Amino acid sequence: INLSYTDIGDYGMEALSEFLYSDNAALKTVDLSFCNIDSQGFLSLCHGLRTRNSRGLPPIEALVLAGNTIVNDVGKQLGSAISSTRTKHHKRKSGHDASPSSYSNSSSEGIKLLHLGSTSISMKCLTELLVALGPTCPLQELKLQSNRIGPIDAAILVKFLEGKSDNGLPVLPKLNRLDMSYNELGDVGTTKLTRAISKRSKVHMTEVSLSGNDMGSKGIESIMNKLLQHKLITLNLDNNSIGDQGCQLVAASLRSIPSLHRLNLAFNDIGCRGIATLMRSLVGCESITSLGLSGNVMRVSGAIAMGFTLAQHPRLSVLELDNCCLSQVAQCHIAAGIISNRWVPMKVMHGFRAGPPMVAIGALEIMAQHFTNEECFRLRRDIQMKTLLQWMESNRNASSSDRRTLTNDLLSGANESTGAPSQSAYLRMLDWLGRIPFDESELMDLRKYFYDVSGGEGDQKSGSNLKHRGDILSALASDVVEEILDSEPLAYSDDDATIGLDLSVSDDTNIKVGDPSSKAPPEVRMPLSADCMPKSESEMGEMYGASIEVRGKSDTSSLRMDDWNGFANRSSSKALQRNSVSSLSMNMGRSGSNSTHSRSEASTRSDSIQYKARITMFPEFAAKLDNLKAVAQEMMDNELDPVQQDVIAQQFAEASLTILRQLRYHCMESGLDGWRQGKLRRKVLIVDDSIVTRKMVARAFEKANFIVDTAENGVEGVNKMKESIYDIAFMDIDMPVMNGFDATKALRMWEDSVRPGARQPICALTAAHVDDFDRDELMKFKDAGLDVMESKPCNIPRLFKVVDDVSPMFSDLSINAIQHSDEGHIDMVTA
Repeated sequence: INLSYTDIGDYGMEALSEFLYSDNAALKTVDLSFCNIDSQGFLSLCHGLRTRNSRGLPPIEALVLAGNTIVNDVGKQLGSAISSTRTKHHKRKSGHDASPSSYSNSSSEGIKLLHLGSTSISMKCLTELLVALGPTCPLQELKLQSNRIGPIDAAILVKFLEGKSDNGLPVLPKLNRLDMSYNELGDVGTTKLTRAISKRSKVHMTEVSLSGNDMGSKGIESIMNKLLQHKLITLNLDNNSIGDQGCQLVAASLRSIPSLHRLNLAFNDIGCRGIATLMRSLVGCESITSLGLSGNVMRVSGAIAMGFTLAQHPRLSVLELDNCCLSQVAQCHIAAGIISNRWVPMKVMHGFRAGPPMVAIGALEIMAQHFTNEECFRLRRDIQMKTLLQWMESNRNASSSDRRTLTNDLLSGANESTGAPSQSAYLRMLDWLGRIPFDESELMDLRKYFYDVSGGEGDQKSGSNLKHRGDILSALASDVVEEILDSEPLAYSDDDATIGLDLSVSDDTNIKVGDPSSKAPPEVRMPLSADCMPKSESEMGEMYGASIEVRGKSDTSSLRMDDWNGFANRSSSKALQRNSVSSLSMNMGRSGSNSTHSRSEASTRSDSIQYKARITMFPEFAAKLDNLKAVAQEMMDNELDPVQQDVIAQQFAEASLTILRQLRYHCMESGLDGWRQGKLRRKVLIVDDSIVTRKMVARAFEKANFIVDTAENGVEGVNKMKESIYDIAFMDIDMPVMNGFDATKALRMWEDSVRPGARQPICALTAAHVDDFDRDELMKFKDAGLDVMESKPCNIPRLFKVVDDVSPMFSDLSINAIQHSDEGHIDMVTA
């Protein structure tokens, strides 16, 4: 019964009290939130609960009293009434002829959820209420949010939770969900509370909510250290001030909490460094299904890290990104990561509409830009399901060569020889990168990452210097360049890595821009092979997968370099002289870090330390960038039209940045900066009503590095196969609710109507021996839509062989006739 926000008051509670002890044995939950109930109303509630149990009716299991003021003289009576509910019911069941087992079963009956949020309850009143419940109360969930408990009163609650009952068990032995949000606990109160939770080692906490308690990194350190031993499923830490350091502590602990499904870190002042650390950890934490990061400003670097993680994570289906100030480019990176995932598990995303960025990169038709996020994800999931069938066909005669390692030849290629997308989420991600436009934020981020000697961790001064270089790059071929250089000369470090528009200066020479005493060295160009020399501007634009078009032919979705920094009114009437191009030195790696305080201190401590830019780790790619630079210079030398020279410069810049963008993802895929390498893995579903079978088969597949989901009946299994993609599903035939035949038929009918052309492979598990079946029985399985049959009890090696035969990832078996395989399973006709 739900009477929340009805303002029934004390008079209404008298009528409800009579209803509580009337003949309504099915009543389990009473919600009285914000009903303006005072002391007299609570006394009426206590009377109703006592009378209900004196008449032998089942006890109330959930009581919600949020938003009603509970004074001191009510707490003890309310706790006693709830406790008497359980006690009297036990007495009724435990007569002279009652067995001990019946009493033990009834001991779990009683209040299981108690919601006391926003009740202004004092700690004295709360303690009296909890004590009156009794030490063996079966309470499982206690909500105390928004009561301004504070760190001092929290110590009283901690003392109660650390208590023991007469049999040595902790008080409230079944309490596993605790909500202490918005109670001004701070780091001190949080530390005390988590200490009490850690001492309850025999009771595993599954849900802890500590939102809005003004916690910092110290409080987070205490929480994560104390909760590692618990099997947490939900952890809410939103609306605190944990910052990057606290987020890094959470990320470091995730792999030690394999049961965690939902994590909420919204509105915590987390920056790009904390987001990147969290994303690195999530790649190896596959249990997370819901992640909340709303209210944390996310720049492009954080979106890139998130996109890479979303492309790899097998289960993340709910993502909260409200109020994250995401730019269009950041949205494109996130959307590209979602659709690059092999299984496309994303179902709910808040924060921005996924349709426009998916349309912008060509993942959906233009009419889909007005679809809801759920519809966009469903469309991409259906497309991916059809791609699985393409992989199955293409892998039948495929060689065993491994294409997971990125080479220069594969930098821009992400398709199989048959035209189907690559089976590697990483290579599919690379395919989308050339379609994502650039903006100034990503431009600066790439330069910091590859050419700052601090590895992209420079200070604000270094960042402004990079912004200065970005202005120069965008102002190419205009008089603004000279003005910028005259007013703010560039500062350099000792690193010799160069990129950008240094089209003629040797990499080995350090020349300062605007210095008349500096002599230009002879031109040094790397030899160009015939196969890499572009013959035209369009060929140069496509050289490394860059999506570049000549100005005047580009569509509205293309972004030009001059639009990034506000130089929209560029004068193309000024002729671009080769002298000015040759004298323009864009040494992107020279970030001026020697002038910063931190670098000065580091240099003082150790003069022998030489900081090198990250680009020096990839000489082959650096050589390709220099090669591209030489190509652009030669094309500009042979072009007399200043407008076309300007176009060539833009194409060169965008092609170079596209290479750096792809190389950035290559660094993550290769495990640099702490990233875990993404791997090709398979995902299976086990549908069986036997918990023993589910656990045994799931454990075997998980040890073999599979991703495993389970369902206990046909209805649950069909729902999971509708929402997710699996390489194969193992379906038990004899199950309650819905058997395997009916479940498979229901799924096939849904596939024919909703996603025609896509088919989920299903292997039947039956207790009968498959070799004893005649043709009529086999046709029964075929008509239901099953692909393969296996006998129970399950033979694990044979199940592995079934996966290898049917899974689209490594399948080499052509299923075109009914046949008895040598391994003992039967493949059904699919054609």
